[in-house]
Amino acid sequence: MLSIERGTRAFSRLMIAVYIIILLVPALSLALYSGTGGLAGILLNRAALDSIKLGMYTSALSLLATFAFGTPAAFYISSRKKKLLAGFLDIFFQIPVVLPPAAAGIGLLLAFGRNGFMGRLLGGLGINMVFTPAAVVMAQFFVSSAFYVQVLKTAVEDIPQELYEASYVMGAGRSETVIRVMLPMTRKAVISGLLLSYIRALGEFGTTIMFAGNIAEKTRTIPLQIYTFLQTDMVSAAALASLLYIGSFTLLFIVKAFLGKG
Repeated sequence: MLSIERGTRAFSRLMIAVYIIILLVPALSLALYSGTGGLAGILLNRAALDSIKLGMYTSALSLLATFAFGTPAAFYISSRKKKLLAGFLDIFFQIPVVLPPAAAGIGLLLAFGRNGFMGRLLGGLGINMVFTPAAVVMAQFFVSSAFYVQVLKTAVEDIPQELYEASYVMGAGRSETVIRVMLPMTRKAVISGLLLSYIRALGEFGTTIMFAGNIAEKTRTIPLQIYTFLQTDMVSAAALASLLYIGSFTLLFIVKAFLGKG
C-alpha cells in the first residue's frame, strides 16, 4: 500500500514538472530569442508603442462595458439560479470562452457589418463599426466579459441568503440591496474579475482581426502588431510577445495577491 502511495506521488510530481516545462519553455524561448536588446528596442519602437497604447485604451473601454453589462447579469443569474431562464443565460454568457475566435469574429462581422441586421440599423444613424476602434472594443468585450461574469457570479452565490433577507427586513429593495450591500461585499471579486477580463482583452487576436481588421494606429492592438512583426522582424515579434507575457503574468500575480489578502 505504501509503495502504491509513493508511486502515485512520484507520478503526480512528474506530471506537474512536465506541465510546468510545457508552459515555461515558450516564455523562456521568447525572452532568450529577443534578448535584453530586443526588449529595450521594442520600447522605442513607434509601431509597438502605438499598439500598446491602443490596446490598453480599447481594453479599458471594454472593461467599462463589462462592468456595466456583466454586473447585473451576474447578480440576476445568481439570484435566480433555480430558474430555467437563469440556467440558460448562465450557459449563454459562457459561450465566448469556448467559441473559436474566428467564429466569433465572423458572427460579429455578419451582425454589425454594413449588410448585417445591426449594421443596417447603425448605418441609418450614420454609425459604421467595422474596421474601427469601436469594433476592437466590441471584439474584446465579446470574448472577455464572460470571465468577469463567472468570477462575480461565484462570489455572489457564496453570500448567505440571510443577508438578503436582513436587508429586505430593514426596508431596502432588491436594487438597493445589490448596490449598497452586495457590491461592497463582493468588491474583491469585482476587481479581480475585471482584471482577468482586462488581461484577456489585451491578448485578444482572432475575433479582432476578423471584425476590426489590422489597421495601423486604428485597430492594430498588441497581438496584431506581434502578427505584423512576424512577417518581417522575428526579433521584434518575440520582444513584444515577451512584453505581453510579462504584463499578463504581472496582472495575474496582482489578482492572486489581491484575492489572498484577508
